[in-house]
Amino acid sequence: MNRLFTIFAIVLLGVSQGFAQGNGQVNYQVLQTVSPARVAALGGNAIAVKDGDLNLGLIAPSLLDSLSSEQIAFGYTRFFGEANIAHIGYAHHFKSIGTLSFGIQNLGYGEFDLTDEAGNVQGSFNAGEYVFQAGIGRQLDENFSLGANVKYIFSELAEYKSSAMAVDLASTYLSPNKEFTATLLMKNIGRSISSYTDYTDETLPFEIQMAISKKLSKAPLRFSIIGENLQVWDLVAEGDEQVKIDPLTGQEVVENAGGFGENLARHLVFNAEILLTKNFNIRLGYNYNRRQQLKIEERPGAAGITYGLGIRIAKLHLSYARAAYSLAGVSNHFSVSIKFDDFKKS
Repeated sequence: MNRLFTIFAIVLLGVSQGFAQGNGQVNYQVLQTVSPARVAALGGNAIAVKDGDLNLGLIAPSLLDSLSSEQIAFGYTRFFGEANIAHIGYAHHFKSIGTLSFGIQNLGYGEFDLTDEAGNVQGSFNAGEYVFQAGIGRQLDENFSLGANVKYIFSELAEYKSSAMAVDLASTYLSPNKEFTATLLMKNIGRSISSYTDYTDETLPFEIQMAISKKLSKAPLRFSIIGENLQVWDLVAEGDEQVKIDPLTGQEVVENAGGFGENLARHLVFNAEILLTKNFNIRLGYNYNRRQQLKIEERPGAAGITYGLGIRIAKLHLSYARAAYSLAGVSNHFSVSIKFDDFKKS
């Protein structure tokens, strides 16, 4: 089993070389928008926690196992304006093949006025994107598990339509005492099937992620460190250069803001869960790259900071998250999951 895991990891790294180029403008924002409240509360990423939560297994399929079986999860988030995102998923475990999952995610942009060249309103139209996916997670042995998602993506912007197919591949290591977890995830390996217009080719947001989490043995705390966008090093956007005046010549000098430390920080997301009781958790996250991209220099506020709660009431597992983007506003995420096995025990 360990040999199979090693081969799988090598294949992941080899395939990544074919997709690591051209990490510029991409389409299908639904693939980069977070819906589950627990994930949103943890800085927008939580791929190294294996506790049976289907919301996490839909993103990193190697987290799926028998604890995810007979579980349904759904959530809704209202963004700025009329934009919103929602998801629903279900998983079932089969001893012979592993744990299968099915999910749908929708990113709606709202309703817009349809105008002619002169600006006269001719009607209205809606715009949105959808992801339909099926996944499988299989436990290789006590420590290692593998998983994969197959996704069909559809985007509709008025009369313009586009579609794509993609695959996610994931591998997870879990320590025997379940206090340390590590995950390698490759997302959105694929290409468009049809494009909005002729002679264009929509690009998928391919990404490599790695993460570790550790639960303290003598304290109710689990913390994680996630590396995002590992397929490209320089994450400092064009235009972020600093312009200074040379005191000797009086000329403008452009300094690159993307040094080693800056780029390293932009790859990392930090989060923690305070596990107060079995039925009540507090979640915190910090996404430095999001903060740098969206903050206003004079008033950075809480951009990049996220927090939330996880509560179990009767048979319902409820999650809430509040994610700060900039002074423009925040997003409030709500998710619910139900384990049908809980009803069998009562």
